[in-house]
Amino acid sequence: MANKKRPNTDFVKERLEDYLAADRDIELQEQRLDRIEMKLKSIGSPSYSGMPRDPSPSQSRMADLVCQKIDLENEIKQMIAKQKKERTELEKIIKRLRHANERAVIRMRYFDGMRWNDVLDVLFGDRPDFFDKEESYERTMYNIHGSALANMARYIEATKKDDT
Repeated sequence: MANKKRPNTDFVKERLEDYLAADRDIELQEQRLDRIEMKLKSIGSPSYSGMPRDPSPSQSRMADLVCQKIDLENEIKQMIAKQKKERTELEKIIKRLRHANERAVIRMRYFDGMRWNDVLDVLFGDRPDFFDKEESYERTMYNIHGSALANMARYIEATKKDDT
């Protein structure tokens, strides 16, 4: 009989949550980049009124913003490359899950960032008895999630043993 002892899933869940958080971090950094680009476009044009003024603050501000923009673009590229690599590794593990619902729950929750109630609607919302048995379907969804985490943990542990 196969070993069905429930493995520790904390490290899998943490890895998936880290992936989701990194996606959000990239999104926020891209918003920062958009704001910097807007500032660069809005830096005032030179005044031709003939009145003397200090020209350096605008040029210095522009140079600072250009440097910030370049640094942030490079940081975002690195973050995206790291995220793509992690996504590829996680997909390899997810594809090993036997049940489509397990794969779906993990992808919707951690790759798509969906809330639990939205995941529930996708999985079971088309069932005729959904509204009558919504709590039961919700428990089923959480069980599917737990099973997916356990199966992912088993696969990761097995591949670690194979690597040693």
